[in-house]
Amino acid sequence: MSAPTPCPGTHNNAWRRAENELADHGTPHDLSPVYGNPLHCPRCSGRAHSELKELPELVVAVWLESLHGSQGPKSGTIGRSPTAPRWPGESSRLLTDRIIGGLLELEDDIRDLRRLAPRRDSSEGAALTAAVRLIEVHLDWALTEHPAAGEVHDRLSANPAAQIHAWHTAATRFTRRDDRPEHYRIPCPRCELLTLFRDGGDAYIECRNIACGLLLTPEEYHAHTVVLADRHRTKMAA
Repeated sequence: MSAPTPCPGTHNNAWRRAENELADHGTPHDLSPVYGNPLHCPRCSGRAHSELKELPELVVAVWLESLHGSQGPKSGTIGRSPTAPRWPGESSRLLTDRIIGGLLELEDDIRDLRRLAPRRDSSEGAALTAAVRLIEVHLDWALTEHPAAGEVHDRLSANPAAQIHAWHTAATRFTRRDDRPEHYRIPCPRCELLTLFRDGGDAYIECRNIACGLLLTPEEYHAHTVVLADRHRTKMAA
């Protein structure tokens, strides 16, 4: 009987980090991973199913934003954001393309890997609906047998569960249906940017700087604030 596999979900990031510290520096820890059944844990698997089913309606909601249009660029350059939409509705169109394109690519992967008939060309809405239906039928297989199914969940992962969650998160944030993440206005202990956030229900505080990605437990964050406070007091007393 094979040994159980730790779930690749982000909830095991603290354990993975502790294991790396043990391997690299011999630092012991008492953390235990959440194991998959067989690869993803029931929580991650169930979330992938529910979020996939919600994507068609969310994509429609994102697309409807384009009917009202994103704010276009102002004349001149002073004070203008370099990422401002260049034409009305651009943000919504780009996100729609990203999600639908990703779903179609995942559908094509599954069809190819499972030796199913190639996808037929159709309108965008019909293609979206068909992609979600096929992926839903084969999702349990994809969460176990897809070549990327064992990849740790992050923003660059090709893991089907991670991709579905990233698309769902982007759509819910764009349509303002998500719970606003709590912003911790203390510099990250690794990259020193003000990029520490925590989504509602998450066990960890995350650095949203894509080049960093540090995860902190609330206890680690508290210890970090104590260190910063001590530094400030020392500086003021000097």
